[in-house]
Amino acid sequence: MTYKELKLQIKEELKVLAQAIKQGKTARKPKNRNEENYGFYNALYWNKINYRHKHIAYCEFFNNTPYEQIEQPRSNNKPNRSKIDSYKNEWTELLDWDGQIIETIRHCA
Repeated sequence: MTYKELKLQIKEELKVLAQAIKQGKTARKPKNRNEENYGFYNALYWNKINYRHKHIAYCEFFNNTPYEQIEQPRSNNKPNRSKIDSYKNEWTELLDWDGQIIETIRHCA
């Protein structure tokens, strides 16, 4: 998989998660809860956590953005760094190139 294809795939996954979060938030009120959005309501907590970590990994991996520019959470609300690193390692394995070329491309973008 090429670098650009992977970036577009991850971006699409983030869009799907964002849509699921939006539907889950709508279903928080009992009057809005129905058969269609009940699953989104149940998965809201984990979707929010997965989106946050995947977004941080995306920004660091593809845009080379420092963490401090992505978010500034309270001291008791830090993200799970191992989850972010596992996303980045998984994406590195999906690429056809070796790590040196990836770093070169990242710094040029």
